[in-house]
Amino acid sequence: MNFLKTLSVDSEIYYLTEEQRYAKFKDDYSNSLDIDNVRSITPLKFFFFQHFESIEPEKPTKKSNIIFGVKNCDIRAKKILDSIFLEGVCTDPRYKFHNENTLIFASDCPEPKNSCWCSFVGGKPYSEEGFDLNFSPVEGGYIVESGSEKGEKILAQAQAFFSDATHEQILEREKTRKRSIEKLNQINKDFESIKNIDFQKVYKENFHSEKWKVLSEKCVQCTGCNIICPSCYCFYLRDVSKENFQKIRFWDACHFTSYARVAGGANPRPKVFERFRNRYECKFNYRMTNFGVYACTGCGRCYDVSPCRIDIRKVTLELFKK
Repeated sequence: MNFLKTLSVDSEIYYLTEEQRYAKFKDDYSNSLDIDNVRSITPLKFFFFQHFESIEPEKPTKKSNIIFGVKNCDIRAKKILDSIFLEGVCTDPRYKFHNENTLIFASDCPEPKNSCWCSFVGGKPYSEEGFDLNFSPVEGGYIVESGSEKGEKILAQAQAFFSDATHEQILEREKTRKRSIEKLNQINKDFESIKNIDFQKVYKENFHSEKWKVLSEKCVQCTGCNIICPSCYCFYLRDVSKENFQKIRFWDACHFTSYARVAGGANPRPKVFERFRNRYECKFNYRMTNFGVYACTGCGRCYDVSPCRIDIRKVTLELFKK
C-alpha cells in the first residue's frame, strides 16, 4: 500500500483490520488491512476522548494521526462528542488537541452485521460528511472523495495514486450502497415497526413505565454498553497531586451504583432499573432535548459486548408496543 507508506512519513496511521480492530501501520505491516469490514470493535472516540489521561497541556507533536476505515456510525457519534467538548460553554483543551491533530479516512460499510441498525435511527452505512477522505469499494480499487480542505490537500499531493472515476464505477458504488441498506432492512426485519420512529416521544411517554423493571432484570451493571458506546462521554476526575493540582481523567458510566451519588450518600438512582433506564433516556430523550440529535447511531456494539445479550432494538420495541 504505497499510498499509506507515503502518508506515514508525516502521520501515524491506524487502520481497520479483518479482526475489527485498529492496528498501527508500519512498513512491514501484515495483510490484515480491511477497510471494507464492518466498524471496529473499538469506537473512534478512543482517539479523541481517551480512557485514562492526565489533564495537563499537551506537548506539540510532529506527526498527526490518521484513522483509516472509520464508519459512518462513528462519524455521527463524533459529531455528538464535538457538540459536548467543542461547542459548549467552554472548550475541552485535550479533546481539541486530539481533534486538530487527527485525520479521518472513512470507508463505506458494504457488509453490516447482525447487530447493526444505523438506517433505523436516521443513519446510513456510508458517510456523506464529517470525514477528510472517504473510500468506497469498486472493481479494481476505490472511489475516493474529499470532505475537507485537509483532504483536498492530500489528494493534490498524491495525484499519482489516483485517476478520475468512470461512470460505471460511480454506478457500481451506488448499487453497493443500495445493497447495504437492503441488507440492513433484512437484518432488522423484526424491528420494522420502529424504523425511524419518534424515539424521543416513545421514551418520554414511557419514563414511568413498569416495563423498565422487567427489561432491566438481566442487566449485571458491567458498564460494557457505556464504555463501548461511541457517543458516551461521562468522565470522572481524580486528584493525583494536590501541590500542582494535577488530575487524571477517566471514563465514568451511568450504570455504576456510585454514579451521580452526592455527599452524604444520597443517590438519585439507587435502583438498577433506574440506572438502566437513564442510559436509554439519555440516548433517545435527553440528548435530543439538549443537542437536537439522538445519541444512538445504531452501531450495535452495546449488544455485541453485553454478557446478558441485552438488545437496544428489543428494548425500544417493547416500549413502543401499546
